[in-house]
Amino acid sequence: MQNIGITLTTETELDKTLWSLPPPSNTRVLTSSRGNILEISYYFEYLPQSWREWQRINSIKIQMKELLPHIKFREFFKIDNVEKVYTVSELGKYYPKFIKYQKPLYPTDRDEFMRCLALYAQRLHYEGKLYLEGVIAMAMHFNSKCRLDYSFREVVKKAKSIYILDRDNWKTRLSDRELKKAHSKGGLLRVEKKRAEFANKRDEAITLRKDGMLLKDIASKLCVSTKTVQRWKLPKANN
Repeated sequence: MQNIGITLTTETELDKTLWSLPPPSNTRVLTSSRGNILEISYYFEYLPQSWREWQRINSIKIQMKELLPHIKFREFFKIDNVEKVYTVSELGKYYPKFIKYQKPLYPTDRDEFMRCLALYAQRLHYEGKLYLEGVIAMAMHFNSKCRLDYSFREVVKKAKSIYILDRDNWKTRLSDRELKKAHSKGGLLRVEKKRAEFANKRDEAITLRKDGMLLKDIASKLCVSTKTVQRWKLPKANN
């Protein structure tokens, strides 16, 4: 994804559509069996670096669609004759409306990554907010927040695989009650996982203490506070 931007098409007249949009990076008229189709593109200066920027692009598309319901977005293509280049922030100034996104169900590990991402995409779909950039944004957020260590290429590939799923097979709608239930289940799983990790650290601390290690050194090695180690009431060090 070396080139990134927004490309949309419309069957309406050129002037009528452009009056409602920021100055485009490129326009061209395509011929189809139904007549002429206007293609409008916005080219971004650089590949978005944060998940927030990807989410901002998703928000821009949502507002474009609200303003011009007849437009259709298509996969962005490389532009040869660029008249204007935007940063995500610059194009976003034309679409300042705050778009609220539901809090996601975070994965506890890699095994839950795709399930949680599909659940989030499903919610966006039935709220009329689903575009590829929104799925990429949350995939990046999952990857960094949950420390899953996927490469950017892997994250984008996984996001695309979710985005192109057959949505006819998705549940009619995910209710607030079902979403809360999913969040609750995910929260319990995270708590259980943390408790298990904590218990493993305590067992390791007991071994280290028996080997003669000081409490502060145990805390440093296990990445916990000295107070936590003291609360474990470890046995005395062997001399």
